[in-house]
Amino acid sequence: MKRLVWHFFILVSVFLLISCQQSPLEQSGEQYKKSTEHKVNNPLDFFKNKLMDKPIHFLVVGVDSRDEEESRADSIMIVQYSAENRTIKVASVMRDSYVEIPGYKQKYGKLNLSHFLGGEELLKETLQNNFGVNIDYTITVDFHGFATMIDTLVPDGLKVNVSSEMINDMNFDMEVGENILHGEDLLKYVRFRHDDLSDFGRVNRQQEVLLQLKNEINEKISSLDGVTHIPDFVDMVVNNVETDLTFSQMFTLCSNIFLHPSEEIDTLRIPVTDGYTNKETPHAGAVLELDFPKNQEVLSKFFNETLTVNE
Repeated sequence: MKRLVWHFFILVSVFLLISCQQSPLEQSGEQYKKSTEHKVNNPLDFFKNKLMDKPIHFLVVGVDSRDEEESRADSIMIVQYSAENRTIKVASVMRDSYVEIPGYKQKYGKLNLSHFLGGEELLKETLQNNFGVNIDYTITVDFHGFATMIDTLVPDGLKVNVSSEMINDMNFDMEVGENILHGEDLLKYVRFRHDDLSDFGRVNRQQEVLLQLKNEINEKISSLDGVTHIPDFVDMVVNNVETDLTFSQMFTLCSNIFLHPSEEIDTLRIPVTDGYTNKETPHAGAVLELDFPKNQEVLSKFFNETLTVNE
């Protein structure tokens, strides 16, 4: 796969997932299982069966590389897709979470430091060790192509609420309140963190824009004309991300979601409310010290229960 040209939180995987949700085609999970029972002789057939057997988890990393070899993750999400339950769940994990990093001399550090030290593999291992979530595949996107991608997907822009702090910090030429933002300005909107909410506000805006994009893309894909552009869209995504999914697996994933559309995306933020304390450390600075049992319990419920357990 080519080295990404895209950005951040808006997991390309979720774009793939949500862009394939609306379809007149229906087929039960049992019917699909029966139709694939005899196909177990190659990796792609194994992947198809795996999709129907249990939920699959993706680590989606948004990076601001600035042309550097090593970069810290700007946004970290764990995305679960369940074909059987027809659900998509997105857990955003705060990058300043103070976690144990395998092999790190200080033992504990900020979550995004693990990406700086060892890329996607160490970040994946760190998440699995600290939160007990098994991650199947990784997808990395970069901010550089975000604006172009957004303008392609939603050329009319998205309506968001812009604060006075954001206008002053980002030099926006607009009034306080609801405004329609396009690519470059929307990128600034989701990355803004210089107010009282800091990174918490940024995660909220990331999830807000993600859900708006879901609705916009669903409207486009639900039309016959929109469906005809899906191959072009998938090709654009594939050529602008770095992932350990093969093209065939990505296409299979998208096709599967056509057959098993999901109505909603459930979201969660880690740490949860009352699941952390602010702390200053000598080597890492300001961090979020997590109540791990509480966060692990909520995350487990979120991914393993059918009903939404957002907090």
